[in-house]
Amino acid sequence: MMKESTESINSKRATHCRSTQRLTLQLTAVWFVVTFGVIIFARELSSFAFFGWPFSFYMAAQGTILIYVGIVAFYAWRMRRLDSALKGEQRDGQ
Repeated sequence: MMKESTESINSKRATHCRSTQRLTLQLTAVWFVVTFGVIIFARELSSFAFFGWPFSFYMAAQGTILIYVGIVAFYAWRMRRLDSALKGEQRDGQ
């Protein structure tokens, strides 16, 4: 009986680890697109203004920083939910 609960806990931990890795990869992809997308498409982004400045200049100066803060906040919020779900399942199983 104890072996089943240990296997169940290990399975839940493996699922948690996969969820964490998936979230990290997705947010890293967003970071990559935002960071290098502004650089690669700077000329195209300069064609329209945002608050009186070329959009590429705005993104380089302020926009990317706001997106980075958003990525960190979303990561913290989502990880808190994933961790509390894992802790709740472990308490129920024990």
